[in-house]
Amino acid sequence: MIWYVDPKAGSDNSNGQSLEKAFKTLSHAINQAKAGDEILLVPGAYDQDLPKLVSAARTAKVSVGVVGGH
Repeated sequence: MIWYVDPKAGSDNSNGQSLEKAFKTLSHAINQAKAGDEILLVPGAYDQDLPKLVSAARTAKVSVGVVGGH
């Protein structure tokens, strides 16, 4: 499963499964994700400790990337 996070246009009330329905926070995406899932972040300003959250996601075997990144 791929989860999307957009700090500007997202909402944690969305389902997070497309850019148009992205979550607002990485922490919410991590809570939804399971091992083997991927979280894609839309570039922007995040009001969270991204390095800590990305580390927590990777510990849970969830990959984190940037939308459009390779």
